[in-house]
Amino acid sequence: MPKKYQLHPKPAPPVFEPIARLTAIEVEGCLGCLKCVKRESCVFRVYDHRNFNVQQVIDTCDTECVNCMRCVQECKKNIIGRVINPRYLAMGNAYWTPQMIESIWKMAATGKIPVSGAGYRGPFCGPGFDQMWTDMSEIVRPTRDGIHGREYISTVVELGRKPAHLSFDAAGRLNTTMPPCIEIPLPMLLESPDRSLLCDGSLEAIVQAAEEAGTLAIVDHADAVGILRHRTASLMVRCHPTTDALDRLGPVAGIVVPDGEDVLESLATVKKWRSDALTAVRIPLDEHAVDRVLFLTERNAEILYLYADDFGKGMGSESNVFVTHLMRRIHLALVEACLREEVTILVSGGIGMAEHVAKIVICGADAVCIDTALRAAMESRLEAVSADGFVDPPKSGWLPVAHAKQRIVNLLAAWHAQLLEILGAMGMREVRRLRGEVGRAMFFDDLEQGHFAPVFGKKRPDAAPPEADHTPSDAIDWVYPVRDGAPATCPSRFRNPFGKYRVTRSAVCISCGKCAEVCAYGVHVKAGGRLLAPRSAKCRGADHCRNIGRFCGDICPTQAIRVGADPSFQTFGDPRWPAELIVATWLQAETGKPPENGLEYRVGRSGGGFDRIDIQFPETMPHAGCSPADVDLSIPLNRRTGDSRPRITIGFPVYGGGMSFGSVSLATMVSRAIAYKAFHSFTCTGEGGYPEELLPYKDHVITQVATGLFGVREETIQWTPIVEFKYAQGAKPGLGGHLLGDKVTPAVAKMREAVEGNALFSPFPFHSVYSVEDHKKHIDWIQATNPKALISVKVSTPTDVDMVAVGSYYAGAHIVHIDGSYGGTGAAPDIAKKNIAMPIEYAIPKVHQFLKDEGVRDQITLIASGGIRTAWDIAKAIALGADGVVIGTAEMIALECIRCAACESGRGCPRGIATTDPELSTMYGTDYASQRLINLFHSFAIQLQHILWRLGMRSVQELVGRSDVLVHRDYCRE
Repeated sequence: MPKKYQLHPKPAPPVFEPIARLTAIEVEGCLGCLKCVKRESCVFRVYDHRNFNVQQVIDTCDTECVNCMRCVQECKKNIIGRVINPRYLAMGNAYWTPQMIESIWKMAATGKIPVSGAGYRGPFCGPGFDQMWTDMSEIVRPTRDGIHGREYISTVVELGRKPAHLSFDAAGRLNTTMPPCIEIPLPMLLESPDRSLLCDGSLEAIVQAAEEAGTLAIVDHADAVGILRHRTASLMVRCHPTTDALDRLGPVAGIVVPDGEDVLESLATVKKWRSDALTAVRIPLDEHAVDRVLFLTERNAEILYLYADDFGKGMGSESNVFVTHLMRRIHLALVEACLREEVTILVSGGIGMAEHVAKIVICGADAVCIDTALRAAMESRLEAVSADGFVDPPKSGWLPVAHAKQRIVNLLAAWHAQLLEILGAMGMREVRRLRGEVGRAMFFDDLEQGHFAPVFGKKRPDAAPPEADHTPSDAIDWVYPVRDGAPATCPSRFRNPFGKYRVTRSAVCISCGKCAEVCAYGVHVKAGGRLLAPRSAKCRGADHCRNIGRFCGDICPTQAIRVGADPSFQTFGDPRWPAELIVATWLQAETGKPPENGLEYRVGRSGGGFDRIDIQFPETMPHAGCSPADVDLSIPLNRRTGDSRPRITIGFPVYGGGMSFGSVSLATMVSRAIAYKAFHSFTCTGEGGYPEELLPYKDHVITQVATGLFGVREETIQWTPIVEFKYAQGAKPGLGGHLLGDKVTPAVAKMREAVEGNALFSPFPFHSVYSVEDHKKHIDWIQATNPKALISVKVSTPTDVDMVAVGSYYAGAHIVHIDGSYGGTGAAPDIAKKNIAMPIEYAIPKVHQFLKDEGVRDQITLIASGGIRTAWDIAKAIALGADGVVIGTAEMIALECIRCAACESGRGCPRGIATTDPELSTMYGTDYASQRLINLFHSFAIQLQHILWRLGMRSVQELVGRSDVLVHRDYCRE
């Protein structure tokens, strides 16, 4: 076995203070509390060592804050806030976003794979690289663990021309003259950006980093014969042989010449100068690129370097085409001409993340050239013009060469490790096998055409229609019957609620009380002769109140009232869980019913998937002869005929996803069990073992058996009515579970039979399962251990998820649980959350239809999860083909998670949810948490009943596969 390639990252903290996304604000009026929230509420003590960098005009509180917003919500005077930092928004551009730059900074500082909690937080899809998902292997296609395991995954690529065939003489001696070839250990070359953007020291750092990484640096001729003349072995030099003196160069690795009419002459000149030097032709990705590539390859070109612009777009008439499409077009042209194996192709343009490397290789490249990302690694903000006088560090020379070099090496180390994650998830042993393997990738257009077009019809040629009106025709005021407990008001733990609007009164207020008289929502309250502080969270906004003729600002005699957007409301949330949806979910957990204050509680703003799908209600109410409260929400979990195991039915079509002890607090686990027992449903232990505190609820607890087998014992299997095999998780498909060392407390270590403080990584896959037959043996093992347990198989969503599902049925499973790629998690590599496996919206109709075609759909219960947030998402998932769903993140939101994504390490969740910290774990008890979960489930249940009643259905089982009641805003049925 070849020696395992490894880079050695070292801490390289930023010389300049990073620019934080948010900045703290504080208005006048401090009460001087002896227990200030700055000291008491901040888990990370950022206020204790707060500093102000006068030179850079940066408050270190902003850069260290994780934006949990506890201080904002707990301040007794409500004077602390957060606003979006305009300096953060000024970084980069529409392509090189502040988020991308910030991610590069972190990797350059640590060399570590970015890991965070809370699941994927971006849009459903996007332009360019964001329209691709990579595949993963499951059950019958073994994955590889190239990071935590002992398997070797090669990232080696060869640069140079390969002969079309070999010839030998009669004595068996090789007759073919072998062209020069250089092997580099990772498919990444470092290219010097525009020299006007770099000082000499920054260029030196790039070349030194290339040497340490074992790769090559592409530089200009002037630099190669100047400041870099002592580092020739790792250089490929950009030059024109007719104008740049080759004889001044040392023994460089290769020469890069521009394409043009005299390119063949230039290549011949280089070979005449040094026959063993690699040659590359730099070709713009324009409308002539395919013809030029074929022409040069047929004439024995060794390396073709294709370049797009800095935004990943082509040149000339291809300026609106992304580099992935252009690369794919060229790769296929070479394949068609039977020339692809003979030439090496390098690509640059828009390569800013590790996943971009994998995706462009899938499209046909051999390796990439990194340029702009190197500037970001050296702390550049990538600003065209700095508004605050900031001098770009790569240009300024303020970074020491050794420090800048280490930051580039760290970035390469992090990218290399992430590339191993993707290759391992796909089951590949070497990156060279990834080249051109589009069958192991998923593209947005293909997924839409393959899985949505059969359901929704044709793509709309025109603009999408307006959003559907989901406003209920009647108030939802009935009570869903629950077993133990009922919806009851359960207020927030925090003092200051968030609202969309901020209402203020200036000093000219005369406390006349007219605002209190006109306000329909209780924003203004008069107590005796004075007005209480405005309750801004209740405000519906100036436009709404003007429409109903009751706007306080218009009737105030002194014009003391101001109503505007609350800046703090803009600082949390994300496209999948916007602030509005988070706060609306908090309100449902508080009251047990949908909010009535105008907040959006049904969809997010991801721009795709469930957020583009609407339920189409009949124009006239069907009146099914029953009231909404009579609609049956129960579903069976054992649908196999002739099966002797219990016929388990859950009270509503939802059960709880696996959340392990260690990932979340024990109070959270027990509270989930109490809530699901009330609804005659189930919670799941996750892979962290079965705490004895769950035993009183064992009839409503699913035991999970995952690849690490943490805490799995014979008795834990025998305690449970359902055993779930977790083959993969949607938030980290193709990877095992992650529990970082800070969260492995003594109690967690004892439960998992591990060592306190040591990070725990589950292997992937089950190393005893490499076929459906092995899969069946697994199920037989559990069935023999617990003759009464139903078997659930949790899988992720690769391209062949339908085959995995039907294989699980034939192996004996009762439930197939498919988990899409946008689900929540306690900790996962960021690269896995968006880039591996397909979203659940595509997987549901694919699996449902395949099971129907196989004739077994009525024999298996299909459960879906991974990005299901609301009652409306639940209804849409069932209409697409699921029998029921699993939720997880929505439960955490109900417990007042704000998605700060700080759950994965350190003390864990600052709000006490995803933590094992002895202090933080006591932030709430089971009475509070279980009631809020009961309230959320109650709100979901009555909304589902209302939706089904409006559709004329008496049972949720009638909705399964009824995609005809759905419409997609991007499609139209003929």
